[in-house]
Amino acid sequence: MSRAEKYTLIGLLEHLKPNYSIEIGTYKGGSLQVISEYSEKVYSLDISPEPQRTLKDQFKNVEFSIGNSPELLPDLFQSIEHKDGRLNFILVDGDHSKMGVYKDLKTILEYPHKNDLTVLVHDSFNPRSRQGMKMIDYSKYDHVEYVELDYVQGSFWQNGAYREMWGGFALIKIGRSGKNGKVNQTAVKAFNTSYKHSVHLFKDTLQFLKPLEKIVNRIVGRKHKSDKYMNFDSE
Repeated sequence: MSRAEKYTLIGLLEHLKPNYSIEIGTYKGGSLQVISEYSEKVYSLDISPEPQRTLKDQFKNVEFSIGNSPELLPDLFQSIEHKDGRLNFILVDGDHSKMGVYKDLKTILEYPHKNDLTVLVHDSFNPRSRQGMKMIDYSKYDHVEYVELDYVQGSFWQNGAYREMWGGFALIKIGRSGKNGKVNQTAVKAFNTSYKHSVHLFKDTLQFLKPLEKIVNRIVGRKHKSDKYMNFDSE
């Protein structure tokens, strides 16, 4: 995360002081350390068993779950309610594909939450992630109060990723004060300009070749980043 994103996460959690929080996508616990600090209880979901293996002894108020987040979330929401808990915060930072983001958000929005809930979605400046966010018809959900895809603007050519667009926070406010399905995009001009000069113009259209890339990597004995994510020791 950028410095602006880190300070935003800290400031938002300091303001919310969540009873229960959920993190989707744990990796090595960078954002989890902040969420754990300001929340009474945290559930951390990840497709890889590595975060649980490497982090479980570091956070006493965190419970780790392994699996696909859209499948885990409904039961987790019900479990929190059965404990008379208040779910106040969710960080979505797992599967950054268009459908991955869409399924996470749809699962969250379909549930009839009883308390005010703030959802922060990382990498809203990435074209594929942003497409997933825009696939949602927020106007159909009576409890959606506010949507901003550029709550924190992302960046172009981030961390040496050649002409790629990453980072940024989208914010979705769920509550009971009234329906508002408008999707705000305050940095849309910056997004569109960056996209015209990015590799995403052709890279994202070649996503169907991803399985072939994995096969080639295995043939030549090179670790794919998804393989490394499932086994941190192989990095």
